[in-house]
Amino acid sequence: MTYRRTRLIYQIVFLALFAFLLVVTAEGSADRYPVKLFLDLSVLSGLATILSQHNLAGGMIFGVLVAAATLFFGRFFCGWICPMGACQHFGSAVFRDQDQKARYAKNTFSRRHQVKYIVLAVFLFSAVFGVILSGWLDPIALITRFSVTVVAPLVNLVAHGGKSQTIAFDAAVLTGGLFVGIFLINAFWPRLWCRVICPLGAILSLFSLRPTFRMVRDESKCVHCGRCRMHCEGACEPDKSFMPSQCLMCMNCVDVCPTRAIEFTRKMPAVATATPSGVELTRREFVFSVVLALGSVGMLRNLKNVLGRGYDQRIRPPGALAEVDFLARCIRCGQCMKVCPTNVLQPARSQTDAEGLWTPVLNMDAGYCEYDCTLCSQVCPTGAIRKITVEEKHQKGFEKIGTASIDRGRCLPWAYGKTCLVCQEVCPVSPKAIYHQPQTLLDANGKKMELAVPYVNAQSCTGCGACQFNCPVQDLPAIRVTSIGEIRSDQRRLML
Repeated sequence: MTYRRTRLIYQIVFLALFAFLLVVTAEGSADRYPVKLFLDLSVLSGLATILSQHNLAGGMIFGVLVAAATLFFGRFFCGWICPMGACQHFGSAVFRDQDQKARYAKNTFSRRHQVKYIVLAVFLFSAVFGVILSGWLDPIALITRFSVTVVAPLVNLVAHGGKSQTIAFDAAVLTGGLFVGIFLINAFWPRLWCRVICPLGAILSLFSLRPTFRMVRDESKCVHCGRCRMHCEGACEPDKSFMPSQCLMCMNCVDVCPTRAIEFTRKMPAVATATPSGVELTRREFVFSVVLALGSVGMLRNLKNVLGRGYDQRIRPPGALAEVDFLARCIRCGQCMKVCPTNVLQPARSQTDAEGLWTPVLNMDAGYCEYDCTLCSQVCPTGAIRKITVEEKHQKGFEKIGTASIDRGRCLPWAYGKTCLVCQEVCPVSPKAIYHQPQTLLDANGKKMELAVPYVNAQSCTGCGACQFNCPVQDLPAIRVTSIGEIRSDQRRLML
């Protein structure tokens, strides 16, 4: 069996495993399977967490193992395991140029391939200042977010013949557009993502500058036919310098070489040649990346202050860390949204500033926080949502994520004199946080009438949103939840 076919089998198996773990996450089996496996394998997420919070989430030790293995075997993760890399490989195969000269030219290394190191530097410098942006372009987080917010709803809709009441995710168009754009650009530049942009690939490139095992070309056997470069996935120039930092270990060159001049071994080539690393950043590029990182931090911090008035819309899941620490850990992977049984967790768009884009917030118009559910805390790979049990959620008050308030101008009993008990009936806490009391009101003719009207006990209300989600008033619910009173912030107390 050829290396190419073997690699293809591995890619399909790991992609299928990735899909399987997403499915079991949605089915509530997160406690039975390692649903965070691929996210834990991300060296980028682990390093960013270390820089921003000075510790490493337990499961991310697997990322350390990947980094260590890369020192020996090069960028095997990119070519054999990464689900995003597999999608890019299939995309480059679909859009493969039939002109051999064009393929040869497109698979040539250029200075543009250094962009990923600038992207990496920006993310790492930002993480030092507590602004974790790596989740925007981390390939594992990106494909997970795409699968959760775009693929899963579409599959659910098709499976039910287009009749299911599927709640669309916020920012799904933005996420889908980014992923599809990255896939389609393979028509013009094969594996642009892996070669030029991917920050995780940039880290693994640094670990594979001089791997123990690598692709080696025997100059005495090589006939310089160029077939190896035409089939190269990483643009590592196998017919010339063979840059290991760019090599994705696709093994295509071994299979297509007519003289068997290329092999994967720890032996050095018979004729030693100077091998460029492919990661040299000029002083100007390095300074540019530092300035861009500092500018990003300053801009995002300033936007946070300017847009802080929208904090009431930023309702975080039970167990979420304080906002600053939460933003310093969340990698926007979407795992918590996938496991949420009521679809209340949505990727932030207008609910927060630019730094919080794609982070999870509760949208009570889409669902509500199940009173006895802590699934989101079980699947968070970085600890942005601390792991809690149902007992801890209730006994330690983690369920207090906000407070409901009644809009008397829209409430059926208060504004229109109609009996309504829905909010009290659906309130999950005991004793009820919403109660009704008799009130003397005037009808349209000025006659007095006795009617039970709702009140909210702010001390008992957990902010779960069941009342808002089930409120019969259309358009804008008559009872709404904001983050005021949440347990994770002393500054968000309801009363002084």
